[in-house]
Amino acid sequence: MDLGLNKKVAVVAGGSRGCGRGISEALAAEGASVLLSGRQADAVRSTVEAIRAAGGTAAGVVADMTRKDGAKRIVAAAQEQFGAPDILVINSPGPVPDRASNRWRGFENCSDDDFIEVYRCFVMSTVYLVREVLPMMRERRFGRLLNIGSIAMKTPHLDDPMPATNTRVAVAALMKTLSQENGPYGITANTIATGPFESELSRDYRASGTGVKTDEWYRKMLPVGRWGEPEEMGALAAFLCSRQAAFLTGETIRLDGGYTKSLF
Repeated sequence: MDLGLNKKVAVVAGGSRGCGRGISEALAAEGASVLLSGRQADAVRSTVEAIRAAGGTAAGVVADMTRKDGAKRIVAAAQEQFGAPDILVINSPGPVPDRASNRWRGFENCSDDDFIEVYRCFVMSTVYLVREVLPMMRERRFGRLLNIGSIAMKTPHLDDPMPATNTRVAVAALMKTLSQENGPYGITANTIATGPFESELSRDYRASGTGVKTDEWYRKMLPVGRWGEPEEMGALAAFLCSRQAAFLTGETIRLDGGYTKSLF
């Protein structure tokens, strides 16, 4: 299937590691010019080099998307390198709980500042980035907005940091609103609710022992019997960013190997 991504310009904010890297690589493999960002220079450089070695087109920028100036730098870099973005993938960085203090687990362990910090990480990073690309997408009457979320939005529980779990729902709601407002301009907005995936971040998180079940427990809970791979995330993201997905918008789609047991 031709996804119609050849010569499209894609911004993958948080696209240098794990599932973000899988998305960057998948979009580049479909012919998109990818501007990816990250906060670690080595990871950004490594992913750009890997995409170019595979025959793709990519550039990178080290920036913090959770800051307004960082979001502006990311989109400006895409314009400078490739032109106006057609695609924006938002893979916001989540705060890591502190094992010693039990921070972010249980309402009594969450301060006002904790909630504000997480809101900035997830919601405001999305607001900053979308504001930068939306006028250009509207002008060309084409755009794809894609938020990378979590299955914890569907089933919040204490094994995930409370502020992060609940704030991610706000981002999915924002994407739904954006889909309604911008559908007439040929712009779609969707969320992928991710389950257990192999990545540097997830391995570090599991190893921290911060209220997280063991690898063995997770595998028993997964009907497919294994963790997801970043390239599988990339495949779904590439479809959602394609011309073929023009009628699919305002959705939160679970990609979790069957982990979530609820029907909806």
